[in-house]
Order: sequence, then C-alpha cells, then structure tokens
Amino acid sequence: MKRYQAEVTVRTSAGEEVTYRGDGVGPDASGQELLDGAEAAALAQERSGTVISSRVREA
Repeated sequence: MKRYQAEVTVRTSAGEEVTYRGDGVGPDASGQELLDGAEAAALAQERSGTVISSRVREA
C-alpha cells in the first residue's frame, strides 16, 4: 500500500473549472494506475466533464 496525494481539474459542461484534491492510501500500483483512478473518481462527480489536468504523487 502507498500513501498518495492527487489533484484533478475538470472542466464542467457549464465551462467551469473544478479541482478535486485528495490524499489517502492506495494499492501498490503504478503512478499511471493511481492517476487513472483519481481521474475516474473526479469524473464520477462531474459526469459530463473533461479532465484538463491531473497529478498524483506519493506522500
């Protein structure tokens, strides 16, 4: 298990930018797998949104 911090910025269907930030413990996975999970979580909140930036790093 890894401790990580994630930040994903989404452009909503209304054109607004919303940034989701979180930290927690995740699986022992590659950085890309963690990034994909963080983006999926943000898009679950903004279903018709588009990811415009994202990053994940070990904390």
